[in-house]
Amino acid sequence: MINKKFQYSLLFVMTLVLLSFNPKQNSNLNLVSAINYENSFHHSHIHSEGAWEITYGSKDITIAVIDSGIDFNHPDLNASAWVNTGEIFNNSIDDDGNGYIDDINGWDFVSNDSVPGPEFDDPINWHATFITGLITAPKDNEGVVGVAPNVTVMDIRVLLENNYNGVTMEEFGDAIRYAVDNGADVINLSLHYYPDSAEYYDDILYAISQNVPVVSVTGNTFLPLGGQEYQSYPGGYDEVISVGATNVNKLKADYSNYGNWTDIVAPVGDENAINIRSTAPPDLYYSGWGTSFAAPQVAAVIALMKSLNNSLTVDEIKYILFNSATDLGDSGKDIYFGYGLLNASKAVRAVLDPSILITPTPTPTLTEQSSYFALTTLIVSVIFITTIIRRKRK
Repeated sequence: MINKKFQYSLLFVMTLVLLSFNPKQNSNLNLVSAINYENSFHHSHIHSEGAWEITYGSKDITIAVIDSGIDFNHPDLNASAWVNTGEIFNNSIDDDGNGYIDDINGWDFVSNDSVPGPEFDDPINWHATFITGLITAPKDNEGVVGVAPNVTVMDIRVLLENNYNGVTMEEFGDAIRYAVDNGADVINLSLHYYPDSAEYYDDILYAISQNVPVVSVTGNTFLPLGGQEYQSYPGGYDEVISVGATNVNKLKADYSNYGNWTDIVAPVGDENAINIRSTAPPDLYYSGWGTSFAAPQVAAVIALMKSLNNSLTVDEIKYILFNSATDLGDSGKDIYFGYGLLNASKAVRAVLDPSILITPTPTPTLTEQSSYFALTTLIVSVIFITTIIRRKRK
């Protein structure tokens, strides 16, 4: 009998073959060895350590990952699952009356059952597990560490191999509404190239109205085409926080789409270069690239912020995120980087002290002071001479 790890490795190779034919795929990956990746470059770029000096997050804060299904059996994720305390496991009764039977950790909107974990025969099965590692893997000097190691993750499955048609747009909306109604504090949608559709847009508005921020991506166009100015949904909606990707040099990642709708960026890495690492089924670690892996970093920082103050409004969260970001590219907001590179430390600290977002008035340099003094002296001299001349004429 073929062992499970070999099956997943074989499936991984098949996935790479399938993804290589789709330049608009959500993301891509490579298998890596299981060593300590907790010092990954993305943590230094977004200043995770500074945020962790304040908080690692709270178990009371939940991020809904609406994606391909999460393997919580991974050793880095086995303490991360949200638990529906209103439901009794496997009794075939809708104990909490929410319309979903036995939904202990979430819901599978593809199979319409209470087991949203990844399906072995679905080549995209690794995607949500990778995302979840970026959010909440523990800081234990093994494997990887998430940006918000202590928060929990609600598992909601909507993806199949082709990334889109696992559910209808109406069912996709139902998945968003499920997350809100069951207590999610943040929603992560690492999905792109969806249609602009009222069948789920109204559910995004519902989430915002319930003070649940929705984080998505600018989208990918992989090489040889590379990132393009293309408005991809759901990230293209004004209400959604749209996240692009940067590389190890803090430049736009080569596949990252962009436009006026780009709000902020997070580090992932270029295609086939140095890139981010995270968890994959059953107990593996992959390196990956794609804007799919930028969004969860932003969602995780929001979770850290809400761990300190869960009464923050969506507008307040956006204000802090955007004004704490490290400016890249053209000064101010631009189409490639939005407001700039995610800064976890500054965003978390700003929850406790919003004054750090105020740009102080710069102290004049000695040269500037000398120039000011000279100009003031000249003006006073002109006024004095003019006054004397007028008196003599009288």
